[in-house]
Amino acid sequence: MNRLAMKYWSYLSLPCFLWSIVCGQNTSPILHCLRCSGVTQSNIDRCINLVECAHECYVNTTTLSTGSKVKNFGCAKKPDCSSGQGVLGKRDVTSYNIEFCPKEICNIDVDHFQVPSSTPCGDVSAPDCRDPAALAAICSDCETAQYCRKSCGLCRDRSSTWYENVVLFDYDPVHRTCRHTAGVSPSICQSIKEQYYHILPVVKNNYTVNHAHARHDYLILADTTSYVRITFRTNGEPLTNLQLSACKTFNGLGRVDILLNNHTIEESYDGTAVWDLNWQIHKLNTNQFHNDRSFDLLIRKDARVPSSGHYWLSRIRLESLVSHHDHHGK
Repeated sequence: MNRLAMKYWSYLSLPCFLWSIVCGQNTSPILHCLRCSGVTQSNIDRCINLVECAHECYVNTTTLSTGSKVKNFGCAKKPDCSSGQGVLGKRDVTSYNIEFCPKEICNIDVDHFQVPSSTPCGDVSAPDCRDPAALAAICSDCETAQYCRKSCGLCRDRSSTWYENVVLFDYDPVHRTCRHTAGVSPSICQSIKEQYYHILPVVKNNYTVNHAHARHDYLILADTTSYVRITFRTNGEPLTNLQLSACKTFNGLGRVDILLNNHTIEESYDGTAVWDLNWQIHKLNTNQFHNDRSFDLLIRKDARVPSSGHYWLSRIRLESLVSHHDHHGK
């Protein structure tokens, strides 16, 4: 066994405990968007992948001639003309529509996560918009369709209530730093304590498997008894989703259990990518934690069927849902 391997396994052979209290940083967490392709209504729950976004989230909805809809989710720079509909080149496609939004995971349902417009949505050029012959040409072009938004079907009935996903904490378990959405109490970040066992931290990572791997440091859960535990306190905010930036080293191996206050979020979870650190979302049952303020999050190697594959953990994000009420007209 070479010297590096000997050092590695001697490190893992010893239990390692580390408790730490971290303080929130002033920098807001980077925007996350859903990232999936070819999603239909029947399999939308399988869309669990997220992407860090420096622009805006989008959902591109294609309506087929059969009436069924196919959606693509992701992150992109919003063009000057962001919505369009019209006949495309393929015979089995009737129309498409692209919507952008700038809020956390807002592309899961743009209508509910979009701030209502303060100006009414209508037709600027009413005579042209009432002419069926002219309307077909107007609506087929994204820019000219803005003059007949109502007639081209670009107006949305938006409620005066809209919602926002807020980050209670975005925690780095390697460097033990924490960020949160502006307006969220820093006391949650400040309450975090971390414990781990049989873990190898990879810090100042310069070993590049791929681009995503090179961006972040991470913890390796390599042993069958490895785990990471963080405890924290909230102020009664409803917990809606847990997000993990993680991956595994081999298919079928590197499985983990994820528990929050002894409630199983995932068991023998094998859904992470191979050798590619990526964000995934795990939805929470808000009612399970309705009366809780103190929390214990445990991420451990599969306890039911031990596996020798590694699980890499880079970041942990917990979110809540906030409702806003706006009195602007639709």
